[in-house]
Amino acid sequence: MKSNLSLLVLSTACLLAIGCSSGRGLPPAAEQALRNATDFELLSLDPDRTTAETSGFHGWEVLGKTTITDAGVRNNLIAAFKDGVPRRNIEPADCFNPRHGIKLVSDGTTHEFVICFECYQVEWYSTRSTTAGFQITSSPQATFDKILKSSNVPLPQQNSH
Repeated sequence: MKSNLSLLVLSTACLLAIGCSSGRGLPPAAEQALRNATDFELLSLDPDRTTAETSGFHGWEVLGKTTITDAGVRNNLIAAFKDGVPRRNIEPADCFNPRHGIKLVSDGTTHEFVICFECYQVEWYSTRSTTAGFQITSSPQATFDKILKSSNVPLPQQNSH
């Protein structure tokens, strides 16, 4: 009984304090930030090259980026991102090799998403809260890559396995 209570307390603390994935779709605050964004950038990241925290995108080298101003393109990107978040937990791979990022400003707050489609993980940073994370499938990657290519942003090298 005591171990079950400890597990419940630990699980609740994880969900509330650091934003572990509950497997229930995109966190509402992230969805609101995406929907209300005034500035929106899509980034291509080098999964093999880390940088100083202050010079890269949360420690990852930026290969290029594009500002998303077209409402249709933005809506397609957001829909793909949202649809890629699973409704139930999936088994993540044992890596974190992010190749994509989103940086946006919503209601005066900067939100940054570091995305690894390979291991199904997103790290979410906000200037108003602590780091949080949630899961994502690889389904949005084609949409992200298409937008980056159409803006002449170099794509990250893909995993060979």
